[in-house]
Amino acid sequence: MKLKFTQIFIGITLCMLMQSSASFAAGIKNEDPKEKKETKKARVSTSRNNSSVRIYPDIVKRVMHVVAKDNEGTGIDFFVFDLDGTIIKHYKMQSGDHQKLTNLDRGKYIFRVFSGDEETAMGNIEIR
Repeated sequence: MKLKFTQIFIGITLCMLMQSSASFAAGIKNEDPKEKKETKKARVSTSRNNSSVRIYPDIVKRVMHVVAKDNEGTGIDFFVFDLDGTIIKHYKMQSGDHQKLTNLDRGKYIFRVFSGDEETAMGNIEIR
């Protein structure tokens, strides 16, 4: 009877050690929910044929960067809408221009990029 209990105890201990080492290797920390700091995280979802802008988050400064790609000498209009369809931001950009999206409240937004009358890109931005 002692042999079975000891084997079970060792097996459970090994499983617990393997799970904690896998969590550590994956960078997962067991944090106290009371000690969590509130930070905004950003996520971008774009269309596949996005050849007009590059959008990426800066997690440290909590801003979104928008860089206009080479648009064959034509300017682009970059719009950010909330889910109600209200324009939040509008930038007129030339090739290589860089803008920072700041002061966006938490939530989901839609962006659209136009070159003249043609829509060249669209996607979603989520600020958490």
